[in-house]
Amino acid sequence: MLQLELFTDRLPKRPYCKDEKDAPNLIRLSRHAIRRRYIQINPPNLRFWMPFDIDREGAALAWEDADLPPPNWAATNPANGHAHVAWALSAPVLSGDGSRDAPLRYLCGIEYAYREKMQADHGFNGLIVKNPAHAHWRTLWGPAVTYELSVLAEYVDLPKFIPKRKPEEIGLGRNCSVFDWLRLWAYKAIRQHWAKETRNFIVWQAKCYDRALERNGELLHPLDYREVWHIAASVARFCWKELTPEGFSQWQAAQGRKGGKASGMARAAANEDKRASARLMAAQGIPVKDIAEEIGTSLASVYRWISDSHEAISGNSPK
Repeated sequence: MLQLELFTDRLPKRPYCKDEKDAPNLIRLSRHAIRRRYIQINPPNLRFWMPFDIDREGAALAWEDADLPPPNWAATNPANGHAHVAWALSAPVLSGDGSRDAPLRYLCGIEYAYREKMQADHGFNGLIVKNPAHAHWRTLWGPAVTYELSVLAEYVDLPKFIPKRKPEEIGLGRNCSVFDWLRLWAYKAIRQHWAKETRNFIVWQAKCYDRALERNGELLHPLDYREVWHIAASVARFCWKELTPEGFSQWQAAQGRKGGKASGMARAAANEDKRASARLMAAQGIPVKDIAEEIGTSLASVYRWISDSHEAISGNSPK
């Protein structure tokens, strides 16, 4: 059956799995995990599926009542009619290491809108789902197709659901929230690691991970620790490579030649913070207009900082 092949082919190599809802998660090879009632369908830093938990009778048809496209499958509890339903994405979306922020926020907005329309559980983190391939559940298989994000977005009033400054801290919004918080902290904290005697990438990366874990712990429904690690590693590597003492000195000198010295060191430091933030946000795919609004500067300044980045900063990869 093509629908079943689509499901099994996209499983992580070693997913979490278990037979009881409240049991501890096990890690097994996918060929063994597929025999369990509950299973992990998305890797920690990728989104192949968009799953939802609907806790009411007739949940398998909630998409139809909400005028949404048919999901690929709906795994229903025969005892109460509650179900997990999921849509397969044609292009997986990165949610951690190396991710572009724009697609992630786009998916986050779609996910939030679908959850609202189906009245799905806002506390569901999507890590473990009812295994549609298991005989314990009554599974309704939908079309054996994958969905473009643009197609999924056609069924909802998306603009009001796309998180910008303060994304909803549920579902994928948690990834955006942790990333936003961490990068604002990191582009200032990296200066403490510029001294040669203390310059150590492993220490810096560990500190980013510790801070990301702190922020994650404040969420009502925290991310899996592996997702937190990918976010922290991405921010740590970017700051280490791009935000260097040599680059900061060169930027200050360039500003001085343009008359920037008259503004004093305090203003230069403030502008450097904005410039660093703009470059990090741009690398994550955030539109220039949103960057300018977020950091409170002009579009021209953001364009200049991004286009002049290779001239103003000499980035050194960790050795």
